[in-house]
Amino acid sequence: MGLKCGIPTVFDDPREMIQKTAPDIVSVCTPPASHFEHTLLALHEGCHVFCEKPLTDSLDNADLLIREAEKVGRQIVVNCQFPYMEIHLSAKKLIGSPEFGRLLFLQAWQTFQPTVATESGWRGELKCRVGFEFGIHVFELIRFFFDDTPVSVAAQMPEILPAGAGDLINIVTTQFADGRAASMVLNRISKGRERYLDMRLDGENASIRTSIGGRLEIKAGLHTRTRRPFLGVDVVAGGKATLENGTRTRNIAKDGMNPFASATARHFENFIDELRRGVRPRGSAADHKKTLALVFAAYDAAQSGRTVNVNRYLSTELHASLGRT
Repeated sequence: MGLKCGIPTVFDDPREMIQKTAPDIVSVCTPPASHFEHTLLALHEGCHVFCEKPLTDSLDNADLLIREAEKVGRQIVVNCQFPYMEIHLSAKKLIGSPEFGRLLFLQAWQTFQPTVATESGWRGELKCRVGFEFGIHVFELIRFFFDDTPVSVAAQMPEILPAGAGDLINIVTTQFADGRAASMVLNRISKGRERYLDMRLDGENASIRTSIGGRLEIKAGLHTRTRRPFLGVDVVAGGKATLENGTRTRNIAKDGMNPFASATARHFENFIDELRRGVRPRGSAADHKKTLALVFAAYDAAQSGRTVNVNRYLSTELHASLGRT
């Protein structure tokens, strides 16, 4: 398999691989359950780490990795790459501008149909499935667009299907200290048209609509309020962002066929540049812990039926693990 993919050498032992190849950066792309072990190994071998999300399945282990990275003078960056998609970067630039104003509310939704292929391997074995594997991306985007971390989380994860099927619906609301809010509905039981991720960002003066997922649509109709007809052709390869104000719309950005790969490449390039300049990288382990804390808070809020305070999840004294749920 390695030779077929153009990889000259394949190792069975990650320690042997690092010691024989002496890399500056190790990319941890293994299933989440082994992220902690492999990241810790790379740090102790003197490497920086670019780790797939989530960094760990435990907030305690996240704290341990943060301390170890500081101790050995190495950096950990987590690949929550959605903020590096062109549609999200362009939307972020408009926040605070006269055209958009201050961001007040964000709403995200997904309709996705699980298949044998999507549930194969470690994903299908997760009991905390949707929020852990995908909701974490939405939490990251919420923090990215608001430049802040919510202070409270309320959630419902109804067991629509028989017990043991995992969470297939996540209904989550987050609130910030200044009263602004964001919500998400992640729906894995819908038999309608799939939408990988759509978001609406409502500002003081306009709204931004972002969408991940290609489409080709021809639309014609009549705006009921203004009685004005419209006709449009919409071609999207991988993602699109639109500025909206009533019936007036303006495309602000598009992503190519594979926005995940291009966003990861941009994130990794930034990491290398930040290492060369000796600055703290974006997407660090310490920053990622704030996003991971929101995932824990959402599951606990759904289980307890209460709104939970996020601050206690950010404490280094919390003992919690996604493996417990």
